[in-house]
Amino acid sequence: MQSIPDKSVDLIYLDPPFFSNRIYEVIWGDDGEKRSFEDRFAGGIDHYISWLKIRVRQMHRILKDTGSIFLHCDWHANAEIKVDILNKIFGRNNFRNEIIWKRKNSVGQSNKNQVNLDIILTPFISIQNQKTMCSIQFSRIVNLNILNSFLSIKTLMVEFTGWQH
Repeated sequence: MQSIPDKSVDLIYLDPPFFSNRIYEVIWGDDGEKRSFEDRFAGGIDHYISWLKIRVRQMHRILKDTGSIFLHCDWHANAEIKVDILNKIFGRNNFRNEIIWKRKNSVGQSNKNQVNLDIILTPFISIQNQKTMCSIQFSRIVNLNILNSFLSIKTLMVEFTGWQH
């Protein structure tokens, strides 16, 4: 992200690891390739928040004053992300909304309550952004490439594949 100019991006959708302390494995493609990643941080929640804060600061730098950021997380760290990252970088009074996404199916252990909600946190950079931000209703997940061409904006979709912590 360091090569991206300051204040040049209109929309960022961030889908970081959720700090679930789990190992995820999936079978990928027709050849049945096994892919996996660990969503564990040796230093605990403080290390995770520090790791994510560095990246969100860079996103704040490249986001236009009229830009929007959507940070996808879940219950594992959403409170810490909002208070320790978003409020500190964007300002407490600049928090715009919290979108609750209820998934149809949850994956987990059958002996405890199933959590099938994700959270998308949406702060804004300035009062100017609050007045110009589009209101989007999410009836289903929208491909950002389609959204990008529709809105004619520069979008940065951040995916954490092959990430290191």
